[in-house]
Amino acid sequence: MPLGRALRYFGDGHQIAKSIEGRRFWRIPVMEGEFVCDDITGSSTASVGGGNFLILARSRAAALNAAEQAVDAMARVKGAILPFPGGVVRSGSKIGGKYPGMIASTNDAYCPTLRASVESALPGDVQSVLEIVIDGLSAADVGASMRAGLSAVCALGAAAGIVAIDAGNYGGNLGPFHFKLRELMA
Repeated sequence: MPLGRALRYFGDGHQIAKSIEGRRFWRIPVMEGEFVCDDITGSSTASVGGGNFLILARSRAAALNAAEQAVDAMARVKGAILPFPGGVVRSGSKIGGKYPGMIASTNDAYCPTLRASVESALPGDVQSVLEIVIDGLSAADVGASMRAGLSAVCALGAAAGIVAIDAGNYGGNLGPFHFKLRELMA
């Protein structure tokens, strides 16, 4: 698949091709540094999408620390990917929305700032929620990745500001795969 070969044009003439050990990469300038990617890359049809869990924490720092620990642990699991930048989702979504035609919108039940105006799913001491989404080649791969991430968050515990771990079910509307956290951790 021509990944960098296509994306390089975003560099508007400032992109640079580099070869490292026989592989061609593109360096594309962006406002916070540079974006580097392979010229071409392989692709595969993954059969499982939508594994997820939510980290509910007392502060943004605690949520981010837990999410980073989870992402580090999950990166060691083969056959699964975390499709969001850095593996962490700060703008979790729900199916549908207030406006016609919306496929998804903000997951208001998990937004601490909306607690007073919506039916919140959050305990009172939660001030930050981050989500991790997992896709994989098989349900076993997604499950293994989720277990690794959940274990990393659980190891931090309440002393690190973690209040709870939850998951988005979305009424079963995201596909045939459902990963129940208690079953994964049993």
